Amino acid sequence: MEILGGTGPSLLTGDIVLTDDNKSVSDTNEKSKNNTLWSDLALRAVSGVVLAIAASAVTWWGGVAFAVFFGIVTLLIFKEWVAIVGEQPYGIPALLGFGALLTSLIGLLIGAWQAALVVPFFGAGFLFLVRCSYPSARWCGFGVLYAASFGLAILILRSDPVYGFAAIVILFALVWGTDIAAYFTGKSLGGPKLWPRVSPKKTWSGSVGGLVLGTGLALLVAKVLGIDPTVKLTLMLGGLSILSQAGDLAESHMKRLFNVKDSSNLIPGHGGVMDRVDGLLVAVVFAALFGSIFGDIGSVATGFLIW
Repeated sequence: MEILGGTGPSLLTGDIVLTDDNKSVSDTNEKSKNNTLWSDLALRAVSGVVLAIAASAVTWWGGVAFAVFFGIVTLLIFKEWVAIVGEQPYGIPALLGFGALLTSLIGLLIGAWQAALVVPFFGAGFLFLVRCSYPSARWCGFGVLYAASFGLAILILRSDPVYGFAAIVILFALVWGTDIAAYFTGKSLGGPKLWPRVSPKKTWSGSVGGLVLGTGLALLVAKVLGIDPTVKLTLMLGGLSILSQAGDLAESHMKRLFNVKDSSNLIPGHGGVMDRVDGLLVAVVFAALFGSIFGDIGSVATGFLIW
């Protein structure tokens, strides 16, 4: 015997008994949860494809289109950084940071690359040493360096007339492949968490899957573009895949420090620009640093891929 229309103790046993009505509600909630999950995944997929097409198109065009697109991305990175650390969007630290970034990017475009590399350090130094009365000013200083490193590195790589396009496309394939493969591998295999305190959903299986498949995709793209997938290139791309995942974790750690879930809600299903380029930023910066060792300022992409 059971209590009709609800959940209650059996009159004979005192046990809780679920009625058909309860089961129906439970099934409905589960279906709603699954529908929401698939809806969010579809939204992420559509937004991701649109962003990938836009980034690939401007990379193909190069020149002003590429500089403007990724210049805007650089400024949006800093804007979101300012919001995360709790600084006023039009306060002195923020405005000084925007000024430093614009000056640096313009300097690079007109060929004054020495000034372009130095200006962000002056801007960050001012925020570190002079505006110390602002609790978040020093964090804004770090934000200037963070955003500038991405903007300068990706523009310098693309400016290589021989391998600039190839370098950016290979890095896109590496980071996007790593990200997507890590997500689906982790979902499929599960297992121990990578760093649960910072990113509860990431697993070691996903990280390894992202490393292997992301590196494999990047090598395939390199082969299609006529670049020999040597052992040295394989090791370098594998290292950059690991660094891109570390960049993702570092941004997650920063957001947790400031109790922020997403850097913004600019991109449907993805959050903010920082959320999308955190891994790419680290990969691009280290690729440019490595390329500068084996090439000059005009052939950094060549130094990265052909060494």
